[in-house]
Amino acid sequence: MDLVLISVEPKPICRILDYGKFKYDRKKKNKEIKEKQTVIQNREVRLTAMIADNDLNTKARKAREFLLKGDRIKVSLKLRGREIGRKDLGFNTLEKFFALLEDVAEKTTEPKLVNERFLDMNLQPNKQKIQKYLKEKNLETNQETKEGELNAKNEN
Repeated sequence: MDLVLISVEPKPICRILDYGKFKYDRKKKNKEIKEKQTVIQNREVRLTAMIADNDLNTKARKAREFLLKGDRIKVSLKLRGREIGRKDLGFNTLEKFFALLEDVAEKTTEPKLVNERFLDMNLQPNKQKIQKYLKEKNLETNQETKEGELNAKNEN
């Protein structure tokens, strides 16, 4: 048994208890608190102004995965060569990219020119939109499995 100082602030509080057990309990509580905290990561997706549609769809699919996990996304677009004079192409590409993710994301910042060569836009997950998206996706998969079962029965 040891005399342990519990808190100092308002009035010093001391208790007589097993110090080893006290340290163990405190460590366990801190570990539980740390596990309950959610970690939000910032991810970055890089685009170019003249990106092809399929490449844009691939980047959007990966960004959707990040958003569904709860991560924030920074979309940066690099302007090269003559594209610097055609900033409207970059803004259009960013708007096209956001249109692909509109069902799960919301803009935290509008597309803006950071310096002469970069355009940036920040996206974050919208929980209501994500829930609606997941419900629709579950309905689609349920219908597909039912259709598959019917086709399997008809073949037999």
